[in-house]
Amino acid sequence: MATLKNLSALMILLVVPVALLPKATFAKVGNPDCGKGIRSDCGSGLFQFIFLADTFTPTNECCRELLKAGKNCHNQFVELSISSHKPIKGTKSDVYRRSNETWNNCVVALSPVSPPEPAH
Repeated sequence: MATLKNLSALMILLVVPVALLPKATFAKVGNPDCGKGIRSDCGSGLFQFIFLADTFTPTNECCRELLKAGKNCHNQFVELSISSHKPIKGTKSDVYRRSNETWNNCVVALSPVSPPEPAH
């Protein structure tokens, strides 16, 4: 049970905003503040879907936070997590696929819908 608690705590640490990660570690990868606007519940859900293949559908608010952080920041989180050998479900290719799927689904979810053409 203690191992499960430790794993849960570790997962939460991975998905909290980048500002809470050790700056020296992340500074090698990119902007240490890029993910500070992502709430922990959003980050936790994204992590669980991308790395553990759990079911998670981000809300529009969560998608806005992710897109505001930017694609580079999103990619840096994924790379940092993979390079630190955190447990993942499937292969690295599966993680990259789920990462891209998450990003693309958020882009589509927040894209303005064109009004229908007027009938003639």
